[in-house]
Amino acid sequence: MKVLYETDYQFSRQTGFRRGKVRDIYEIDHEYLVIITTDRISAYDVVLKEAIPYKGQVLTQISDFMFRTFRGEVPLAWVETPDPNVLVMRRARVFPVEVIVRRCLVGYVWRLYRTGGRLISGVRLPEGLSENDLLPEPILTPTTKSVIGHDVEISEREIIESGLVPASQWEKVRSYALALFQKGIQIAEKGGMLLCDAKYEFGEIEGEVVLVDEVHTPDSARYLKLEGYYERQARKDPQIHLTKEYVREWLMRRGFQGQPNATPPPLDIEVIREARDRYVEVYQRLVGRPFQPRDYDRIHQEIPVRVEEALARL
Repeated sequence: MKVLYETDYQFSRQTGFRRGKVRDIYEIDHEYLVIITTDRISAYDVVLKEAIPYKGQVLTQISDFMFRTFRGEVPLAWVETPDPNVLVMRRARVFPVEVIVRRCLVGYVWRLYRTGGRLISGVRLPEGLSENDLLPEPILTPTTKSVIGHDVEISEREIIESGLVPASQWEKVRSYALALFQKGIQIAEKGGMLLCDAKYEFGEIEGEVVLVDEVHTPDSARYLKLEGYYERQARKDPQIHLTKEYVREWLMRRGFQGQPNATPPPLDIEVIREARDRYVEVYQRLVGRPFQPRDYDRIHQEIPVRVEEALARL
């Protein structure tokens, strides 16, 4: 199966390069970022050897759709999307925290809860909940950003007291994150999905708080199929995940949860195909139109040309 696993371009006015878990990031003039989203997939903070076809295109085009939706409501670092796998962003001073808004007991928070944990990022969880239950209201659960290893929970109070984000800017971060999440709930429900949680990253450009990363993609948010959700909860049946939680659970069933020195098992071809189909399904449900897969045979010719055209417009 053809994929875009990594890139190695040299753009005009390029002043830096770094490779993240999923994205290859090219710095331009110390002022802009060309962010190429590949088909790499990570789970439990480990980049897998296998990739998911069209994953990078799905993530990029969902973010593009969301940026256009939220433009005018939340300040954005986003400039344009010159290619189905490429975002051009203004370079920001990124705050060293990730903001996770949750309304559903899934993933890490459920694993914490079922072992007796009731406190996450300074927020106390109510008693008597089951896996995939909705919380009374969305909660903000920040984490510190870790370059290597796992992120660490941190309370809002600790963020301010430690000086990670000034109080005045944190209030804007908090307000923007909750507003994005509420709008995300509506968009998801329109597409027949339940938005469980979402991760946001913010930064500062010339004193203004801006959204600096992907938003409501299958990598930064968890979605459940809404149809039949309440009936499945009443019967205690498993819910239908439409994001990479499917891959996480597949790995977990085979004993891998990111343990030190552990090697993840290779993804079966059936798992790769199912993950691809779920990513595409989320795109179509959110955006409301059929997915148009790009031609992988032309991808390394198209990306450089389109990026250079975008740089000429800056």
